[in-house]
Amino acid sequence: MSGQVFKEFLHSARTAAKWQRMRQMLTPQDKVGIILSGEPDPDSLASGWALQHVLRPRVHTIRMLATQPVKREQNLRFLRTLKIPVEFVTEIPWSAFTKTALVDAQPHFFHTPPPQPFDIVIDHHPRRESPGLRCADIRPHYGATATLLLEYLLVAGISLPRKLATALWFAVRTDTDNLTRLVHTADLAAYSFLYRKSDRSMVQWLEQSDIPAAYRELYIRGLYLLDPARGRDVIYLGDVPQPDACVHVADFLARFMGVRWIAVAGMARQMLYVIFRSGNFNTNVGSIARRKLESFGTAGGHRDKARAEIPAATLASVLNAPLTDVQVEQWLRSVLLGKPHPPR
Repeated sequence: MSGQVFKEFLHSARTAAKWQRMRQMLTPQDKVGIILSGEPDPDSLASGWALQHVLRPRVHTIRMLATQPVKREQNLRFLRTLKIPVEFVTEIPWSAFTKTALVDAQPHFFHTPPPQPFDIVIDHHPRRESPGLRCADIRPHYGATATLLLEYLLVAGISLPRKLATALWFAVRTDTDNLTRLVHTADLAAYSFLYRKSDRSMVQWLEQSDIPAAYRELYIRGLYLLDPARGRDVIYLGDVPQPDACVHVADFLARFMGVRWIAVAGMARQMLYVIFRSGNFNTNVGSIARRKLESFGTAGGHRDKARAEIPAATLASVLNAPLTDVQVEQWLRSVLLGKPHPPR
């Protein structure tokens, strides 16, 4: 099938209408800030980079910023190899921008609400109403925000550099688990179209995934605590060097037969991170995360993968006690499993 056929699949009347509205909103004097929520992953990094390409010809300046550094090894490889122009700052300089954009996230993802509504929001997570948005394009039926941004690039007539095509392809690949999730026809077309435009040797390099040696003891602890016969389980690792450690362990433990769903949690940087993985096609861990933990912090995700982030100060207030490993584990098991469980 030719690349032109894939482009036809990616021509969306909805995207064209949104782009027209966005163009009318922007001026040559605008200073635009593209904000990434949380620790950036390939989908948010590639989508933000693509939006830079889309908007740059129409505005005065444009910057992409994140307040959390990239820690996950594969994501660091992605960021460094492609040299994606993101700035890491301790605080967002909101007053420096006349327009702000948010990609691969929605305003409720922020622990502290931004001082002003975002002008542009482009995302594929389940929609949450946010007042004041001037131009929002949220499509939960899409597998990756990168697919949406590819549509904007094509509608806007922006040329697609090889590195950007590689970044967008890898973003679609990772956010759809190599198209194994339920995806939109546009994701399938984007995957094929972008792969043809990508740097194949760079793709092979990005697909390599290393496990940091420092995580060895955490894998051992997770294996020791796991009992697949329970079907659903909560594993608390205590203090972890990076939130990504919980991701590695959760991905590994969810593969054991008998696991319906698992939550692997750890404390890092004064935040409790809870990573959910489904071991059963009919178990929606995104729904579980939101239902059980959203009232304590931020929580959400997809049917097979989800996460929650709860500030340590909030958790200490809820427990009304110091945050010992035993208390945190008992609280998590009580909230997620519905009844207290003795520490293990």
